Amino acid sequence: MKCAKCGMELTSSARTCSRCGEAIEREFNFKNMEKELLNTVWEEETIHGISGKSMLYEPKTDLQITTDQKNSANQKGAGMISRHNQYEEPDEMEEMDDDDIVEKQPVKLTLAILTSAALFGGLAFFLQNFSTDYVYEKKEADYLNCLKMLSEEDYAGALGHVDLLLKSESDSLEYLAIKNTICEKTDDSKLQKETLKKIISLDADNYQAYEKLLQIYLEDENQEGIEKLAENAPNSAIASMLEEYLIDTPYLELTPGVYDASQTLAITSERENSIYYTLDGSSPQEHGVLYSAPIPLEQDYIYSVRAVCKNERGAYGDETSGDYQIGIDAVNRISATTDPSGMGTPDGSSGSASAQINQPEVYPQSGTYTTQQQITIDVPIGYQAYYSWSSAAPLTPQNGTLYTGGITMPEGSSVLSVIVTDGNGNSSEVKQVSYTYQP
Repeated sequence: MKCAKCGMELTSSARTCSRCGEAIEREFNFKNMEKELLNTVWEEETIHGISGKSMLYEPKTDLQITTDQKNSANQKGAGMISRHNQYEEPDEMEEMDDDDIVEKQPVKLTLAILTSAALFGGLAFFLQNFSTDYVYEKKEADYLNCLKMLSEEDYAGALGHVDLLLKSESDSLEYLAIKNTICEKTDDSKLQKETLKKIISLDADNYQAYEKLLQIYLEDENQEGIEKLAENAPNSAIASMLEEYLIDTPYLELTPGVYDASQTLAITSERENSIYYTLDGSSPQEHGVLYSAPIPLEQDYIYSVRAVCKNERGAYGDETSGDYQIGIDAVNRISATTDPSGMGTPDGSSGSASAQINQPEVYPQSGTYTTQQQITIDVPIGYQAYYSWSSAAPLTPQNGTLYTGGITMPEGSSVLSVIVTDGNGNSSEVKQVSYTYQP
């Protein structure tokens, strides 16, 4: 406000002008009073809010307000404003002293901690249940999709889903069985072998798993794999199934070494597999002669024996071998240029077996017969003869039948093929004889 006489700015509490001494007459202004009180309160930092019911809004009739009255008003107004900005009722706040506040603070802190723990515990329980439900639903969806794709012959998609299932349950026999089925459908023998081995590791008595794995080994001609399966057979049923597919290693009854006089070599097989052997160190699988009786080892010869067993399926086992020197002065080693019997070639000459071995004599000769005949083959000592009624493949000791006695002539027209072999895998040319038997 300004002095009406000289225009000087005056304070709201001034009664006279300090410049001209003019007395100031004015009406009481409630707004100015409120502004001054608020400024005073804010400067003292005693309140944090303003209540609509504050004494700041109560009209005053006395224009002469002293400084003590103003301070009293400030304190009372601050107290009222503070009380109206609390959560508790004003009456409770008035009755609460400092000790009550100190006592209630730990209680509030404890309640806050317990409340937080309850909230976190509930959240953890919810997340755990949510995770379990989600995983279960995911597995169920993968399982159903796998079966659906399998039925639709989408084997790649089915394999993808079953692999996801196995990541979470690697020991599930059900999932592994589905994977084995997929491998069978796709002819993936490598993956199927891995799957079947996993099944066997989890279920050692699973007969079907052994059976399927055996078939894969048979197709791959993996005799070593079959042998290992048999070694670890968990029960008699599985061992019996694998037994017929095992192949012996032949046993040389005569200990290899040096002997002063002629010897006889017997070769045996515990499972009675067929035995093929050579005396010159060549491969018995390629050049072997079928063993049927003990082999004479003649004086002054050195024999390098190799033998192998062959089962009914045509699979070979492991070889056995041994060297025999008959006579201290033996110098003639059995080889591709030596007759194993020491008798020379079938024509009586001695020396090289590389010379052509004479064809065997077969009786009766080719012809037509009205009575059934017994066919015989003239086999020189130290040789063996093989025959066949089939001309589908060249006759060899491996695909022929060892001659051990008379052969019954079959009815109708037929051709008999015959060869003679020595102990080194050398054979004569095939001799063929034609017969017609019409009773």
